[in-house]
Amino acid sequence: MTTLDARGISCPEPLIMLQNALKTQAQLTLLVDSKAAHDNCEAFAKKQGFAVDTQKEGDIFKMLIAPKQ
Repeated sequence: MTTLDARGISCPEPLIMLQNALKTQAQLTLLVDSKAAHDNCEAFAKKQGFAVDTQKEGDIFKMLIAPKQ
């Protein structure tokens, strides 16, 4: 599974990275370190029909993005 590391990157770049990755990946993990990036990426993924499972580890949001079952 692919892991996108967008920690330390300001919006909208994490969202753009996610959009590009979802063109070729059915499932991935996205790491972000801001609430805004988490919220924007989660909203986008859900709108595209993906399920999002987020675990918060310290200041890091670890988001598993996968097709809904």
